[in-house]
Amino acid sequence: MQRIKIDNLAVDKYSPDIVKHSYPLLLIHGAGGTSGYLKNYLQFFSGEGWVSYAINLRGHHPSDREAALAQMTIEDYLSDIEQVMQVLEIENCALIGHSMGGLLAQKTAMNFTSVKALVTIASAPPLGVTLEIKNDLPYSGTFMKSIWGLMNLKPVKMSHLMAEKTLLNNIDKTEKEEIFPMFVAESLMVGYQVAQGVFVDPDKIKCPKLVIGCKLDVMAPESMEQKLAGFLKADYISYEQFAHLPMLEKGWKQSASDISQWLKNSVHEEIPVQKG
Repeated sequence: MQRIKIDNLAVDKYSPDIVKHSYPLLLIHGAGGTSGYLKNYLQFFSGEGWVSYAINLRGHHPSDREAALAQMTIEDYLSDIEQVMQVLEIENCALIGHSMGGLLAQKTAMNFTSVKALVTIASAPPLGVTLEIKNDLPYSGTFMKSIWGLMNLKPVKMSHLMAEKTLLNNIDKTEKEEIFPMFVAESLMVGYQVAQGVFVDPDKIKCPKLVIGCKLDVMAPESMEQKLAGFLKADYISYEQFAHLPMLEKGWKQSASDISQWLKNSVHEEIPVQKG
């Protein structure tokens, strides 16, 4: 793995021994996430012959600390992604976005017609999440509105107790303590924007699209992901065995393999395989 620094941003790059695909992958983490929890996917896709990158959005370690993290916006994060794509000259990448990163990937694919494919995993939907959350969950719509509405100018990190019930609900007990530190504080403003909704025009996303939903996911319920697939006119994969972190949960290779196969079936590659 190579860590690339682009101004205040840290980007992880995984290079295969033999490049088998004419376009790279760019993975985008979710709210409070880092590239650390995407490591399994990065190693897998590199092994499949893709040059694979994962961005750490501003203020998300190992990117530089951001004193004004609480006030960062979706637009700031989109600017980070755009900068990385342009500096690394990977505007033709396939985007793989998880959770909030799925929403960022949708916006980026809308803005860059050069993007080869869009894959969202347990993604936040463009129309907002507060209307989709079940009232009996530990982070119901009312709870989320109250959190973001406080606007106390401090970044928010999910508590260990809440993570146990939501983010880590399908993670083996022995691995929870190792995984929880992979997540950091998140922007208060971004949380509010995601909850309220962010405009996406599906007709402007011209590339092949895949939406992944997981039946055990209490953070991005599968019903929400089904609606997203319909909204985007995307292919859809549903998993009975996964929750919100299919890249870390038991049997994770199945999801990686399915994404790999979908990309191979859906993306037309015009240039021959290159070595190096």
